[in-house]
Amino acid sequence: GKFRLDPSLPYGERQWNEIRGDTIVLNKPVGYVSGQEEHGYTPAVRLLTRSNLYFEDGDDETKETLSMGSYLHFSKKNFSHHEDTVFKHSTTTNRSLSESSKVENFHNEATLSGYATAGRLDVDSTGVLIFTKAGAVAKRIIAPDSKIEKEYIVRVEPASQLSKREKEMGMTNLPRPKRSLKALLRGGKRLFGDPKPLKPLVAAEWLEEDSFYNDYVGENRSQIGGTLRLVLQEGKKRQIRRMCRELLGMHVSSLERVSLGPVLLGSLPEGKWRPLKEEEVRRIFKDSTNIWKLKTS
Repeated sequence: GKFRLDPSLPYGERQWNEIRGDTIVLNKPVGYVSGQEEHGYTPAVRLLTRSNLYFEDGDDETKETLSMGSYLHFSKKNFSHHEDTVFKHSTTTNRSLSESSKVENFHNEATLSGYATAGRLDVDSTGVLIFTKAGAVAKRIIAPDSKIEKEYIVRVEPASQLSKREKEMGMTNLPRPKRSLKALLRGGKRLFGDPKPLKPLVAAEWLEEDSFYNDYVGENRSQIGGTLRLVLQEGKKRQIRRMCRELLGMHVSSLERVSLGPVLLGSLPEGKWRPLKEEEVRRIFKDSTNIWKLKTS
């Protein structure tokens, strides 16, 4: 239908037909980078093709957004046009064209154009990654004072030794593996070399113990890994991996972001994406996007 443009309205209150399709969610697989920071890896934006658009049964809203024709635009672009398509509070150096040409021929399918990631997800992590055309949406998600909660399912095992990166940073030891998550829930601890103390986590709990490392049974049972559920409002670079190693003595073997505020991974398959629904966008702009209230309501 027709809508009247009212630029004076805050973004989150505009008519849906004015902002639909502006923000999408991808279930990022391992091996893709959110931005352009890491050498030789394919940027996740290359997955935003027409063939990777996911329709859930009965999802008429997404079908309508696509059929309206004026929202989701796909175009073939030279890879270098995607340099630094990431909303962030810090700047990164542009990589040279020769560096990016390594992955240029990954596949030349047309991708969504004009979208940038809001928040990052490490190359070796999976799950919810948001792309948006709207600075207002990005700001709600990544502003340092953002209250939007991010939920992760994290599989851990005892850390055996310092990594090369940790040694280069000047670390000399890791704590013995521990089951208590109090250090995460209380906050106030600092990651090595970071002057700013960590905020308390919103939630931290063991979902599964023992079953992940059954080979250890018979040895010291405190050495057994498992699966954690962690909910944070912060998002420092590699924060979860570093917290697990430096505070718990645990090495992260897999990390999946299962929700970001009101946006749940749900049944979205790995490597597929969908536009956000109206309710999700509206909730991003509510003061509290507490995912626990959502799940029980």
